[in-house]
Amino acid sequence: MTKFVQTLVIGVQYGCIYAMIAMGMVLVYRTTGVLNIAHGGVGVLAGFVAWDLNTIRNWPYFAAITAGIAVAIVSGLLFERLIVRRLASPALATVATLGLFLLLQGLVFVVPWWGNTWGQAFDSPFRTWKPVRIPGANYALSWDQLILFGNVLLFFAGLYFILRRTRVGLAMRAVSDDATAARLMGIRERLVAPVVWGMGFGLSGLTTMLLAPILSLDNTSLTAFTLKALTVTFVGGLTSLPLTVLGAFALSGLEVWSQLYMREVKGLSDAWPFIMLIVVLMVRFARGTKALEDTAVAPA
Repeated sequence: MTKFVQTLVIGVQYGCIYAMIAMGMVLVYRTTGVLNIAHGGVGVLAGFVAWDLNTIRNWPYFAAITAGIAVAIVSGLLFERLIVRRLASPALATVATLGLFLLLQGLVFVVPWWGNTWGQAFDSPFRTWKPVRIPGANYALSWDQLILFGNVLLFFAGLYFILRRTRVGLAMRAVSDDATAARLMGIRERLVAPVVWGMGFGLSGLTTMLLAPILSLDNTSLTAFTLKALTVTFVGGLTSLPLTVLGAFALSGLEVWSQLYMREVKGLSDAWPFIMLIVVLMVRFARGTKALEDTAVAPA
């Protein structure tokens, strides 16, 4: 029983990480049709900016992470204004996000005192608080982990509320469903797109701020999490937030279960993202084929 509870807690922790990253990617794709591959790279940049201000320049912790998130938001606004708006299709914009990701990865190495800080801890003020022990398991949760859990719930509910109950959210959904009809209704897509990119990149920066105290400020780990979250977005069809979050916890549960109960099968935990992606694509392809067969005109 103790091992099961530990497995459950660890799985929930990694599921929260995948869910936070995936929600930002789904938010951008749902409205603009662009798959934001640069999501993790923006988070790394924001994290190193905050780490620099807090550790080297002695800024207060909350001021430093606020500045890091602000850098991420401004990056999103500039990227939308200077790059995305000038491209003719979402496919080209998706390729541009890949270029931005590579650019940001290189930018981190350009700063000498950043390139030598891989794996450095970015401690939060909550590190000294007494951990919360889990009943029935020899395991304790830090307050940084609890804050991560709370933020996933908060932002899932917040994004869902924004999309369903606010004018900005309704405009985002209208542009996503039919951009031409939205323009005819008076909704200006050029005003909606900057909001979406700013929110998406800002969520990326916030995710890094939440992860750094738990793991470390490590470019490799954050990039790996982004790739796994990309797999999770396909569970929700790149549009559904509930299915995306469900897929995040399903993937993390399978990974942790494999590491604890299937250790003899080497590489199984690392293979789950690819297995899940193949299964999801096969199911969606089968549904699409069936829909085409049902709606096809019967031959005379």
